[in-house]
Amino acid sequence: MTQVRMWRSVALWLLQRMTAVLLVAFLGLHLWASNFATDWATLLRAGVDMSLLALALFHGLNGVRTVLLDFGLGYQARRFVSVGLWILGFVAFLFGAYGLWPLLFSS
Repeated sequence: MTQVRMWRSVALWLLQRMTAVLLVAFLGLHLWASNFATDWATLLRAGVDMSLLALALFHGLNGVRTVLLDFGLGYQARRFVSVGLWILGFVAFLFGAYGLWPLLFSS
């Protein structure tokens, strides 16, 4: 394993742990904004929900990537899995953002 791939693996491992902590924090903020915030917090709620979507997608798809790469795939297969999951995550984020869009403009 080259130095660059090793550091990329370490960075992804750290990001997995950081997104876990951020997911818990943003989930608490989401619950507060959904239940106790007033009308002024619509933009806050939209930002929290978009952040939750991004964090959950990254955390979940990075976990799937880790499990799949543990099977000892070759370089081409590893690259295919990584790029495929990035594309899936981007499309899923766009789909989720489209679903959250009315939250920004609701009265």
